Amino acid sequence: MKPFVVATACAVFVVGCRRGATSSDGTAALSPSESASASTVPASRLAPTSLAEAIGRADLRVEARRGVLDGPDPILTRARSVIEPHFGTPVPYPLAYQVVTLGGGRNAVLLEALHGERRPFVALLDEKQNPVWVKQRPIGGVKDGVSELSLAPGPGDHVLVAWCNASSDSVALRRWAEDGEAFADYDALHVESCDRLSILYWPQRGWVIAAAGPHGAVAQLVSENGEYSWGRDGAPLPWTSSAPAPLSLSLDTPDTLLFFRLGRSGGPGTADYLFAMRWGADGRPLWPGPLSVKRLDVPVDPNARAIVEPGDGVLRAALPSSAPGAHDIVVEVASDGVVTRR
Repeated sequence: MKPFVVATACAVFVVGCRRGATSSDGTAALSPSESASASTVPASRLAPTSLAEAIGRADLRVEARRGVLDGPDPILTRARSVIEPHFGTPVPYPLAYQVVTLGGGRNAVLLEALHGERRPFVALLDEKQNPVWVKQRPIGGVKDGVSELSLAPGPGDHVLVAWCNASSDSVALRRWAEDGEAFADYDALHVESCDRLSILYWPQRGWVIAAAGPHGAVAQLVSENGEYSWGRDGAPLPWTSSAPAPLSLSLDTPDTLLFFRLGRSGGPGTADYLFAMRWGADGRPLWPGPLSVKRLDVPVDPNARAIVEPGDGVLRAALPSSAPGAHDIVVEVASDGVVTRR
């Protein structure tokens, strides 16, 4: 794959955090460790409420933990020596964040200012939140039209950011080595539209990228060497939705992947559902078709991203209800397609 470069605004931190076992290549083990499983996280608290909680619950089997910081967070306060000179004082909250786990007891955190300039910034922080290296422009040199920054880990403590680029109708990746040096840029996927983006690291296989637009969604597996694994055009996902809802990705086993997404049972005016699909590493579905996990009888944001918690043979997915005072919509799906909770 030929390199592809882009410019946007984000902040990435790699912070120390005690984690579970590591595999022989230095990446965090795929089996459950100290992060919470579906059976131990209350349904109403599937969304992390702080950066520390998101870091503690980061898990290689799911995408980045996402959230919004409305005000000062203890971890960022301890890192004020690099945060404030870059973002300014006061820090322009709210900040959107993403958290993924790395090997060696570290985590990567992506921050973006939600209002005004997003202000790109990258730092590697040690276990005491002291900066090891800092980059003022982590992604530079690309035309306008960049959106949907999404964070993922990689092999050997590498960190990646994926993004949509409207100027080239593509999805691209930038990869940094463990010392913060640029490792590679990848042209990952060409799409007609990319309104929502998801990325999941699949140890020893690469990165699953899923781009959603108004007319559907497409997924691609980019190998650790930057090669297309599911054909040059990727693999389409067979469902429609009332909005370009993002996909949520999770590994239910080391060899299989589940997609969750909001969708419709038919054309305009038909019922909305939370759908799921299970694929193998060859990009082929393992179920006969999309599984209608739950019909949505309460209002939800049509752009909502399901929050997935891995468990032993069962994945729990939650959607935040948009109705005042309503609880999250929570379902549990087993690898054989049996819905154990809806």
